[in-house]
Amino acid sequence: MTAQEETQQHKDEHQQQQQQQQQLQQQPTWVQGEGMMINDDDALPMNDDEEGDDDDQRVKLDELPYEMIFKIFDYLHAHDLVRLSSVCTTFYQVARDRLLWEKRSHDLLVTNQKSDEFVSRCNPALDSVTKWQVSHNWMSGCFDTDILSSTIFKVMPCIKLTRDVLWWAGGNMIYQFPRSSENGGSVNKKQKCSVYVRDTGSDVTKFVVVRSGHMLVSGHRDGALRLWRTNPAECLKMKNNIMPLCTLPAHSSDLGSVAEAKNQLLFTGSRNGTVKAWEFPHGRVGKVAALPLETFQRNDCIWSLATDPSGDKLAIGTGGNFNPALYVCDTSSFQRSHEIVFEWRGRNAGILDMVWENPQTLLTCGYDTCVRKWDLRSGRCVSAWSDPTGAAVFCISTDYNFTMVTGSQFNCKAVLWDQRKPDFNQLYFMHLRRMCSPVYSIAFDSCHLYGATDQNFVELKFSGRPSTKKNFRDIMNYAD
Repeated sequence: MTAQEETQQHKDEHQQQQQQQQQLQQQPTWVQGEGMMINDDDALPMNDDEEGDDDDQRVKLDELPYEMIFKIFDYLHAHDLVRLSSVCTTFYQVARDRLLWEKRSHDLLVTNQKSDEFVSRCNPALDSVTKWQVSHNWMSGCFDTDILSSTIFKVMPCIKLTRDVLWWAGGNMIYQFPRSSENGGSVNKKQKCSVYVRDTGSDVTKFVVVRSGHMLVSGHRDGALRLWRTNPAECLKMKNNIMPLCTLPAHSSDLGSVAEAKNQLLFTGSRNGTVKAWEFPHGRVGKVAALPLETFQRNDCIWSLATDPSGDKLAIGTGGNFNPALYVCDTSSFQRSHEIVFEWRGRNAGILDMVWENPQTLLTCGYDTCVRKWDLRSGRCVSAWSDPTGAAVFCISTDYNFTMVTGSQFNCKAVLWDQRKPDFNQLYFMHLRRMCSPVYSIAFDSCHLYGATDQNFVELKFSGRPSTKKNFRDIMNYAD
């Protein structure tokens, strides 16, 4: 093949490729739709009228079936659900669905109500939606304050909380405050019943409510142990003239702690280091044996006693001056049942209050400025939370799950804790006009926090829509 013939052949191939490309460009383009093929040459431009018709055919979110809206809302945060519930009636009904809030309320702080022991003092019981709202109020510091009682003289009070009654003891007085479910579990101050401890010349130091709330046992500074009947109707009838069923000279010095065990035993501890076990009456009410069943001596003052839920173990908290501050023994023999391994912070690291979460877990607080969690299976402190201001921790209350509330030595301060976190969650000042008192005793349920200072008994209510927000947690940021 000559050079001219080869050049001509290349020109012919190039022309053939150009013709094929032109043919492909002239073919119509097919776009696959749902169940049909559309030729773009046949497509017509949409005018304004047709665009408006398309808007009318669009489905609005609130017109979707309930199940579809529910599925969408299930991916949202609780804060978004609260906001959407204010948009329209449909959103409100879906956002308030109990199933949406079940998993969101499962691990809430304060309001989870998992423990039967905690539920037994909650008034009222909360649904899943209200649980989140009330827990949010606790975390953000939204509450209403009410002073239930005030005293002229300074006292070191103690309080106990049940579902129907709130008890306060200070000086030579014991107050009984009925709680009403119709009032959201708050205390009715107008129905306050008082039990007056007359002609003893001795203040109440500690007390326990026993026999499902039908009896009260009080310890006094003169070492006496007294039993009282707690029938509200009788309290109203006799007013301030109620007499104790039984008075027992239990100790020769201050009776500083009282604890009840489920196996019909009552334990008392005094400042001279003596712990005694008493048999609680089985039959006739008010008859207690004059002599203790057992007596146990520690070479230190006894600040606190607590029996575990099974009634088999007794935790003894001492002043920590000469011996370890915590001692756990068997309730039947007073022999040590668990060895506690811990290096205390020198002397005077006394334990002022204790709570058993379960038969193997104990919470303690005291002068070492910490809340400590003890695992008795290992005999060690497994967690510790330090007071945010470095103050001694006078008292502790728990929901037997994640939540703890403590009362501090200074500033009428209560602290909210989450055991899953190392830092505190919120601060509450029980009385802003009197900031020099400790919080001597504290108790809470899902909606209320009760704190007793030297001259005031205060209720903080977190349910409903509180009128004020007091987020005191932020003040610690400025302190740092």
